[in-house]
Amino acid sequence: MSKTSLGHIKKNLFLLGLIFFILFVSENVFTQEEASPCRVVSFMPDFYEFWQRAKEEPLEKKIELWDTLFEAKHSEFYRQAIYENLDGEKLAQLKEKKLKDFLSSLRDEDVERMKTKNDELIKLIPQASEDLWKRIDHQNGIVTHYIIPSLNTSRGACHPYKGDLIIYYGLELMSQMDNQDHIKAAIVHVTFHVLHFRNIAPFLWRKYGKEATLISLIEGEGPIFFVFIEGLAFYITEKIYPRIPRPGIIEKNVSQYEKNFLAYTKEFLKDLKDFNYQKYRKYFIDHSNDHDIPDKFGYWLGYKVVKSLSEDHSIDEMMKWCPEKAVHTVWNKTKNMCQDLD
Repeated sequence: MSKTSLGHIKKNLFLLGLIFFILFVSENVFTQEEASPCRVVSFMPDFYEFWQRAKEEPLEKKIELWDTLFEAKHSEFYRQAIYENLDGEKLAQLKEKKLKDFLSSLRDEDVERMKTKNDELIKLIPQASEDLWKRIDHQNGIVTHYIIPSLNTSRGACHPYKGDLIIYYGLELMSQMDNQDHIKAAIVHVTFHVLHFRNIAPFLWRKYGKEATLISLIEGEGPIFFVFIEGLAFYITEKIYPRIPRPGIIEKNVSQYEKNFLAYTKEFLKDLKDFNYQKYRKYFIDHSNDHDIPDKFGYWLGYKVVKSLSEDHSIDEMMKWCPEKAVHTVWNKTKNMCQDLD
């Protein structure tokens, strides 16, 4: 065999090996992405560094150090995701109140509990994401989860950030949850919101821009829209974790929801006009200050409507409905349910 032929054989073997290597790497990257439908980012190391410097200081100094040692490193995130683009005097007032409430009560034992929960969340987020991925179409990308001190703003929420929808977990509140299955259910609920909103984002962004706030959606889309999105998340979470207390609902109120379902739904339909944040609180917030209807009835109404709709429509189908179609369909279903009960 000539040197030239031998050289060609070696070259071909090298190229063949390179092709197999590329295919192997590509397959493993693809598998890894398929197996990891989430990205977890924790701000907590920066928070712990701040706390070591600030914990013995008076409150005003703590607030100053929060700004310079912690929030300055994540200013854009807090501006968009936590403060929802407030500025000027309104932002100053909000920050002063939230920082005073948060930092005046924070203790070393709270921070130690947060450290433990941070490590736990890093393990549980991929597990819960996998449970959700098995149930629905997941062609719209990896979800980013941020672990942060949210200033007692929320245990978990999805918000616009840098043109995408992300999730953040307020660790000071999340750290008070002990049961891992309950935590995973909470993760699934809020992750589903992100996937759902990504499907309908083009409709919302055309109407409100890419930095839409909760208030703008409340005033623009109305209560039936929120009944649908919360009911759908509630329903899929129950399907995945059927024996777990359902995130978003106050379980002790369920018997009252059911007993007075028709009366509460009729009251809800009366409140459709001029829907504002106070009416949103009435149906979707834990403490609504309304004595006529138990807290968070909007979630239960959404659950009942979605459960009925699921007889004819899949979850994947419903989560792709544009807001107008969702509102129209839920409105008709709600009216029919009331007529059946009258």
